Amino acid sequence: MKSSTALIRNDFQAADETSERTLHLFELAGLQPPAADDVTPFSDIKRFEERWHADPTFRSAFIQDPDRVAATFGLRVDPELVRPIWDPEHSGDDESKSPPVWVRYRDFQRRGTKHLLDATAASQPADPRFARWRQRQIYRANLEIGVSLTPNPHIPASFELSRGCSVGCWFCSLSPPRLDDVFRYTPEHARLWREILEVIGGVSGPAARRTICYSGTDPFDNPDYERFVDDFVSTFGDVPFTSTAIPTRDVERTRRLLAISPAYRVRFSVLSVGALAKIHAVFSPEETLPVLFGLRNEGATDARSLNFAGRARDNVAKYRKYQPERPVISTPSCESGFKFNLAERTIRLVSPCAPDDRWPMGYRVYDEASFETGGDVARIVEDMMSRHMTRTASDLPVLRFPNHLRYESINTGFALIGRRLRQRFEDTSDMPSMARLGELIASARHNASAIGTLLDRECGVRREATTATLEDLFNLGALEEDLQEPDGPLSN
Repeated sequence: MKSSTALIRNDFQAADETSERTLHLFELAGLQPPAADDVTPFSDIKRFEERWHADPTFRSAFIQDPDRVAATFGLRVDPELVRPIWDPEHSGDDESKSPPVWVRYRDFQRRGTKHLLDATAASQPADPRFARWRQRQIYRANLEIGVSLTPNPHIPASFELSRGCSVGCWFCSLSPPRLDDVFRYTPEHARLWREILEVIGGVSGPAARRTICYSGTDPFDNPDYERFVDDFVSTFGDVPFTSTAIPTRDVERTRRLLAISPAYRVRFSVLSVGALAKIHAVFSPEETLPVLFGLRNEGATDARSLNFAGRARDNVAKYRKYQPERPVISTPSCESGFKFNLAERTIRLVSPCAPDDRWPMGYRVYDEASFETGGDVARIVEDMMSRHMTRTASDLPVLRFPNHLRYESINTGFALIGRRLRQRFEDTSDMPSMARLGELIASARHNASAIGTLLDRECGVRREATTATLEDLFNLGALEEDLQEPDGPLSN
């Protein structure tokens, strides 16, 4: 434990002053802040949770001697208060027998979770073409990957402000190269940046405030990140979400970002127990109450949730230390929309998918283009939306089910089976021949017009009913819209 405790100093700023700033950040987020007297006890409980979930050595030692180990690690919380976390025989479900501060903390957590879910629901683009396309991607991803209690936000855009990353996490799902270029905030670049924000704001509406100014890189690699954030706030009226794996590289810089970021807009990605110790050494519990922690280190209780994507697919032996059972096949991507890299001057139209040999980073690329000016961006975005987001089942040259779904014929229709979800499509009064429709699509030989002709001739189904049913299947993500063969430019 010596290496984990050496950095504990507890030389924090005055708790009262920090608590006032923390309360303000919850108010900025539109959340009911905790009572002033609860800030410190809530912060102490949260800090204990971070150490408990991150550090397997701590978990083993704490159970043997809670008071001594808590003091050794500089944790101020009473071990009895957090017994529901560390004692497997104490579920904590009966809140009538729990200390009042614990009950208030649990309610505080639930409100925070609901706030994050509400933010996810607010990501609906304003342009109806974009909104319909995004909804189709959500349905497709749910069929492919499964439905989660923490739904993917499917944000309308992300803006990479660097090429490459200085951190180099072995498991990084997006596999950026080593940092070699940064999009600096020059007058020319600032003008281009503001023009790009205006374009995305125009097609996304209020959902644009859910976009992020990084993707597969660390935002703090860009020395001017905060200046780009200032323009983001000026354009969209809100502070973007920031996730960084280097919060202690420049502590005062991180503090300045925390000071302007509403609660839950900053996440610290923790890559090792030592990194957590550094964070706990320089940031007080009160300072980090509004901060999310992504525990990515070996031995963390969340470590088994790492996606088998990107670099993890190249580091199988190491990945198995984190997840000795079956690999986690989900998606690390959170964009259903436009992925910008301003250092490279590229735009991609993407959406989440399960990582595979074609899409190893867990997102599909539907289109890609290069730009130089804000006018280029406006033209490219409109072109991509016009070609991809207005597509219907009738536009597809061949109708087939996605490869990630297994087709199964049933008496009253057919079923599509994904990794975690089985969806049945059964006869209706308008479409009494769903089984035959499924057979025709599964053959992957016909377009919508040909299927309409066959169902009319074989089963007496009206063409209008067939067309409507095919459109319903398409909008539910049950028909494959990416019919291109894998190639270089569109692989990720």
